Amino acid sequence: MPTGGSLIDIYRYVLDQYASVTASSVTAPTLTMSFDASGSAAGSGEVAYSGLAIQHLKHGKIDAMRADRAVFTIDVLQPGKQDKLTGDLSNIIVNDFDATAIAAALDPQKAGDASYHRVYRQMSAGPYVLKSTQGMRIDIDGITFEDIAVQPSKFRPAEIVALMPTDRSLLPTQAQSREMMGKLAGFYEGLRIGKIEVGKTSMGTPQGTARINAVRYREGEFAVEGIDTPSPQGQFKMERFALKSFSAANLMRWAAGLSGHGQAPSPDQLLGLFRVLEGAEIKGVVAPYKNTRQLVTIDTLSLNWGQLVGSIPSKASLVVKMVTPTDPANPAQRPLVMAGVDKLAIDLDLGAAWTESSGAFALMPATIDLGNLAKAQARFALANVPRGLFTTDPAQAMGQAAQVEAGAFELSLRDSGVVDLVVAQFSRMQNVSRDAARRAIVEMIRAQGKTIAASNADVRMAVDALAGFVETSGQTLTVKLTPRAKVPLMQLMQLSQSDPESALAQFRIEASTGL
Repeated sequence: MPTGGSLIDIYRYVLDQYASVTASSVTAPTLTMSFDASGSAAGSGEVAYSGLAIQHLKHGKIDAMRADRAVFTIDVLQPGKQDKLTGDLSNIIVNDFDATAIAAALDPQKAGDASYHRVYRQMSAGPYVLKSTQGMRIDIDGITFEDIAVQPSKFRPAEIVALMPTDRSLLPTQAQSREMMGKLAGFYEGLRIGKIEVGKTSMGTPQGTARINAVRYREGEFAVEGIDTPSPQGQFKMERFALKSFSAANLMRWAAGLSGHGQAPSPDQLLGLFRVLEGAEIKGVVAPYKNTRQLVTIDTLSLNWGQLVGSIPSKASLVVKMVTPTDPANPAQRPLVMAGVDKLAIDLDLGAAWTESSGAFALMPATIDLGNLAKAQARFALANVPRGLFTTDPAQAMGQAAQVEAGAFELSLRDSGVVDLVVAQFSRMQNVSRDAARRAIVEMIRAQGKTIAASNADVRMAVDALAGFVETSGQTLTVKLTPRAKVPLMQLMQLSQSDPESALAQFRIEASTGL
C-alpha cells in the first residue's frame, strides 16, 4: 500500500491488485486494509472486514461478494482540531462488481471515453452506524444501490481532489467556487444511478434525535419520507418531500451560474431553477406555529411546471391543502381573531397554461376554499399571447404585452361565513346591531354602484346581485364578463384606472345569486 500518496493513488493501487487476481472463490475470516493520506485533507485510517467471501474473481470483475461486517476508522484533519470517524457496517452484499470501470475513471488515458461502464449491478448493506469524536452519531437500517455506472470522460475523481484546498482555513475565491461547482456538475453527469434506497435513519442533533423512514431516488425522482425531527419551537413531522426530474448535475450547473463576479444574479439566472426541476411535492406536515402551542398542518402542497419558453414555464399547476392558525399579531388577520376564527383551512387548486398554436392563455380553474369562510372559483382567459411575452427583459415584455387581448372572466363566490364576519366587524366599528350593520352595507353597495351603473344595465344587475349576496348569508354569487369585441389588455388596464365605467362597458356582464 503506498504511503504519503494521494487518495486517488491509493485507490488505483488497490484496483491494480484486484485486476491481477484470479480465483473461483475467496474467503477470509478477517481482512484489514490501512491507508495513509495524512498529507491531505483525506487523513488516514483503516478498514477491517470479517466473514469476507468472494465468488468468481477475474480481471477485476467479481460475480458476487459478501462480508458479514466492515469496521473502519478515519482520522480527519480539520483546521485547528482533529476528528475521528468510526463506522460499523453489517451484511454487505455486492452483485456484479467491475473494478475496471473505476480504473477507467481514474486513468488519465481514458479521459476521452464517453461510454458508460457499469460498476455495480446491485449493492446493499446494513445496519450501519457512523460516529465521530465530536459527538455526531448516525444509525441507518439499510442502504441499497442498483445499476451504478460511470462515464470516464466526465467522472474524473482526480480532478475534484486536485481542486480541494490543502489549507482548509482559507476560503475559496468566487472563481475557485465556480470552477469547483462546474467540475462537480460534470462529475455528477458522469455518474449514473438507477436506484437508491436508504432505510430508517436516526441522527443526533442539539435538540434531540432526528428520524427519517426512507430516502429514495429512482427515475429522476428524489424523495424523503417519514421525517420526524425536533426544532427549537417543537417537533416537526413530514410524511413526504419529493423533487421531480431531479439532477444533481443540473443543480450544480445552476448554482455555478449564480456565482457571478460579485454581482447579484440576474432574473434569468434565478429562473434557471425551473430548468433544473419539474416540480416539488410536500405531504403530511405537522409543524409548530412560531412560538405558540398551535400547529400548522399541510395535507398537500404540490407545484408542477413545464413547457418552458427560455427559462419561464408556460404551464403550471399548484395544489395546496393546509390548516394554519390565525395570527393576532398580524393586522390583516385581527378581524378573524376578533370574530373567533382561530384557524384558516385553505384548499387551493390553480392551473394555468399557454397554447402557442392559438396564442391562448387560460387560468382555469383557480379554486380556493377558506374553510368556514368562503369558497371562490375563477376562470380567466387571454387571447393573442405571443411567445415573446415569456421573457425576463421588461422592455421586451411591455412591447409584446401590447398584442395581448382580454378574454372572458368568470367568478363564483360561495359564502360560508365571510359575509357574517364582515357584518360583525362593521357592527363593532359602528357600534350598531348586526342587522343594522348589514342594512348599512347593502345601502352603501347600492349607493356607490349607482355612480357607474346609471347608463349600464349590466352593471346595475351586478350591483343588485352583490347587494343581494350580502343581504342574505349562505348564498353563491356568480359574475361573468365577456368581451363585446377585441379588447387590448394594456388599454383595458389603463382605462380601468382613468374611467372604470368605460372599462366595464367593454364587457357584457352577467351576475346572479342563489342558495
